[in-house]
Formats: sequence, C-alpha cells, structure tokens
Amino acid sequence: MQGLDPKERQYAVFLGDARDVVQGAHTLMQLLAWDEDRRDEAHPSAGAASFFSATDRASLQRFAIASLGMLHADIEGLCEGLGTAR
Repeated sequence: MQGLDPKERQYAVFLGDARDVVQGAHTLMQLLAWDEDRRDEAHPSAGAASFFSATDRASLQRFAIASLGMLHADIEGLCEGLGTAR
C-alpha cells in the first residue's frame, strides 16, 4: 500500500476486508448447500447424517447474515461519504 494517500489506503483496506467477507460467505453457503445435498441424497438406511447439526447450521447462517450486514453498513457509510448513497 505504499504510494497511496490516506484516503486511498482506507479504501484499499476496506476492499480487502470486503473481499474476504464475501469470499467467506460464498464458501460457507457452498458448504451448507453441499451438506444439505449430501443429506438429501443419502439413502435413509445408510444413516448418513449431516456434517453440520441443526444448531451449527443456524449459527453459521446467522454468522453469514451478520457479516454481510456489517459489510453492507460499511458500504453505505462510504457511499454517504461520497455523496452517492441510494
């Protein structure tokens, strides 16, 4: 981040954090979908249980919701600062 002025550095840090949150949420949703498909495709007699318990699944979904909500709030704050809020 050398050569960036303070404002550009702030945006670069934000974009890096946003990329990490979006990639993490995407991966989490893929894992939850895989687990659900695996559970749905398993023959009942095979006894294949979900990798994630219902409690874990709910917790991970709330985590994704909270993370994306915080990212959205940060984006809105930056847009307001630029005068481009929706």
